[in-house]
Amino acid sequence: MKKFFTAVLLSAGALFANGQNLNYTNLTSDVYGSIEDSVIQATVLVANVGTHTIDASLKVYNTNLYPLAEHSFCWGILCNGVGTMVSPVTSTINAGASDNTFRGDYFGHGYIGSSTIAYTVFDNNNPNDSVQFMVHYHITPVGINQPAQSNLLSKLYPNPAKSMTALNYQLNKGVKAEIKIINMLGKTINTIPVSDTNGNVVLSTTNYPNGIYMVALAVDGKNVSVQRLVVNR
Repeated sequence: MKKFFTAVLLSAGALFANGQNLNYTNLTSDVYGSIEDSVIQATVLVANVGTHTIDASLKVYNTNLYPLAEHSFCWGILCNGVGTMVSPVTSTINAGASDNTFRGDYFGHGYIGSSTIAYTVFDNNNPNDSVQFMVHYHITPVGINQPAQSNLLSKLYPNPAKSMTALNYQLNKGVKAEIKIINMLGKTINTIPVSDTNGNVVLSTTNYPNGIYMVALAVDGKNVSVQRLVVNR
């Protein structure tokens, strides 16, 4: 029987958009299953925040694959077999739209262990416009549950920032929070409400003077996770 457990654990290993138009959100970055599961799965939304249509391809990297495990993925209209590392088809993402065709399938074959797989989505006509994300797949003994979520901010990328920076956040279920940008005088200069259990936020820094800022995740009025941002144009 297939089980599908996810917990987004954002850390220094989380990666963000390194292009101008592709981004991602709703990543299931940690996926848990037991030795009874034939397959566990990860999903993500890939967004085109640009102004033109992108024909996007996907490439897979075995960052740390458990020796007895296998994986495959779906992208566009095609689900690929084990061993495919580059999507043979592209997925067309219109300007301002998101693609939900990605699915990572991980086969533990009844062995306890963890693997990390990295995925890069790139513009087939401009490979420098790309976004990379990692998924950690975990197979545990029967009866072991996933760890509890906590309220976290990821590191910012790029940082220092010229015109924009991006971050991921993670919230406990049912929590309403906000992301605050605070200058070195302690004044909050921008507030972004968030309520999803996990998501991606792109911050425009074009109106911020050069300097150092704090980006804070506030829950119930208290800053529970803080990252340092440098704006340098």
